[in-house]
Amino acid sequence: MKANKNPSNPHSVAQTASNSANHLGSTSANKTLENLLAPFAGNELFYRRLIHIFETNLQQQLQNLDQMMLDNNTKDILVIIHTLKGSSGSTGLSSLHLALVDGEKKLKQAYDENAANLDLVCEELIAHVRAVAQAELSSIHSLLLNSSITDTPAPVDDYSSAELTSTLAELKQHLMDGNLNALDVTLRLQNMLSDKVLLQQDLASLHDTVEMLDFEQALDALASLSQKL
Repeated sequence: MKANKNPSNPHSVAQTASNSANHLGSTSANKTLENLLAPFAGNELFYRRLIHIFETNLQQQLQNLDQMMLDNNTKDILVIIHTLKGSSGSTGLSSLHLALVDGEKKLKQAYDENAANLDLVCEELIAHVRAVAQAELSSIHSLLLNSSITDTPAPVDDYSSAELTSTLAELKQHLMDGNLNALDVTLRLQNMLSDKVLLQQDLASLHDTVEMLDFEQALDALASLSQKL
């Protein structure tokens, strides 16, 4: 990448972030808990876990973006923007997803044209993404604030061999399909096998890969676990 010939304008970046937050504030008021959860079959417990995973990943990715700006690494910035575009859409953050779709197009254009203001385009995009994400997540947490749902699955006192086999098959299918319901089924499986001390490390590995939405590794972890049952 060429050295930055046009130093970024702090006022421009700050104004971009401010405009992003103000625009989202006017659109988030129309969002309800019901329509937020609709794509997830109304399953609030599942969505709470999903949004927690997304936020954890988002914070790490924003830190990565900041470091890439310091390193003048615009090519990898585009990779992260593309990744966040997908994960924000599958997590139900519609405003952030649209911002990332638009931002990815602008960044690709600036990159292809080797634009002189490429650094500024990147900096403004990162500020915009951060502002939209913070505002939309704040709105979502406000909707979830008064819920009394706990994150503890109901205990499974007893289960048959057929039920265990069915659960394993269901989880495998969800992982093969890239279906986010794999999170729920993984927790159910952990609960079913909670008394199996020798399997806890395998279960933890499976849970971690599913939480990171690394379904390929999760399939390997599931296969390893299944061999020990």
